Amino acid sequence: MFSKRHAGLFKKACELCTLCGAEIAIVIFSQDGKVFSFGHPSVDTLVERFFGRNLPPPNNNVHNQQIVDLREVGIRELNTKLMNLEGVLQMEKNRGESLREIRKESPIEELNLFELQHLKKALEILK
Repeated sequence: MFSKRHAGLFKKACELCTLCGAEIAIVIFSQDGKVFSFGHPSVDTLVERFFGRNLPPPNNNVHNQQIVDLREVGIRELNTKLMNLEGVLQMEKNRGESLREIRKESPIEELNLFELQHLKKALEILK
């Protein structure tokens, strides 16, 4: 349950960063005491800024802004690809679960002709 929750939380944070350009740091401790973190641009940078250490000097340089803009575009593209791949992964997991359920119903050796044809159609649909 924890792995699904923290993955979902990180996904939502990633979407928020992509859509709004927000800077987010999340630190989660599991029941086992393991630490999981997510940060954009990075957890360390945001924690240091939060505690007032190593603040970046103010800079209004146009060149630096262009670099930041390009970096954000790249991050958005990567986040979009990540979200798409997570969707594909979930579909494949669902497909695998469906195949396991079909297989659990009865051993294939014990199926009659009608049941084998039904199984074949179900597998073709899952293709």
